[in-house]
Amino acid sequence: MSIAGFFILLAIAVLLMRIGNKLVPLVMPTGRLKTIGLGWAGGFLGSWVDSVWWQFGPEVAGINLTAAALGCALFILCLGIAPFIKILLGRV
Repeated sequence: MSIAGFFILLAIAVLLMRIGNKLVPLVMPTGRLKTIGLGWAGGFLGSWVDSVWWQFGPEVAGINLTAAALGCALFILCLGIAPFIKILLGRV
């Protein structure tokens, strides 16, 4: 991954964090840096999986934008609802 790819993933993570805070603030993980870090990791994994398995969507600086946005959103969502799942299972 290049420096440009790093900053593209960072921009996607920040953008999705802001959108998520406006739409579903209760589900977002606490802490801005934690959320951005999780989003960056999800975007990286989404783009990596896309490059290994299949190719779809536009690619800029080695980062597939569609897969990175989907990976970022899903990673943040899954880790954001984890406390609610623990409560539902009775493991507080």
